[in-house]
Amino acid sequence: MINDNIFDFLEFKSILCLNGKLPSYKMLINLNLPIIAADGAVNRLFNMGIMPNIVIGDLDSVSSDLLCRILHLKDLDQNYSDFQKAYRYITSNNLNPSIICGISGGFLDHILNNINIFIKLENNIFMDDEIIGFCLHGKRTLKIAIGTKISIFGIPSCKITTQGLKWELNNELLIFPGRNSSLNRIKKQEISIEVFDGTALIIIYKNIINDAGLEEIK
Repeated sequence: MINDNIFDFLEFKSILCLNGKLPSYKMLINLNLPIIAADGAVNRLFNMGIMPNIVIGDLDSVSSDLLCRILHLKDLDQNYSDFQKAYRYITSNNLNPSIICGISGGFLDHILNNINIFIKLENNIFMDDEIIGFCLHGKRTLKIAIGTKISIFGIPSCKITTQGLKWELNNELLIFPGRNSSLNRIKKQEISIEVFDGTALIIIYKNIINDAGLEEIK
């Protein structure tokens, strides 16, 4: 399992929940941060027994009974998604950096649009019970369990060098769409990733997946 402290360099101030696959009740509550819901995410949270601090969006997916019970901000501007509207609230209320939940799950076009929005944000991560994702400019050293799966994508391109992976990248050019490093493996407990030019989207699996690739690491 990923070291819980690998993102201690960021002092998170909020959780933004989108209408996708959310982490467990325990994980959300244990983070002990204000929770902002983007429109329909409030229904998922409510069904989990969690009442967010505020719900933001055009609110077409939220029942009037629920809206009467929770602080809400209605924004009908269709030039922006509910994700963007909620994040605008986070920015204007000094709630950055934020942990974004619910990016994955649901319709594929929604997932792609969520990622498109996420990669433009600074110093945030996205996560659920299975993965953590973040964008990297520059260099970062992380301590992660040996055998963990990791994928790295150039968004839209980056030059990158790694240390501690099964398939190392040495000043490699990653391009999306094009050549990327998907489902690589952590080979050393401490890894180094340096992005020289551009932006890398990094996705790390939170739990060890016991498959043939893991056997090759041992």
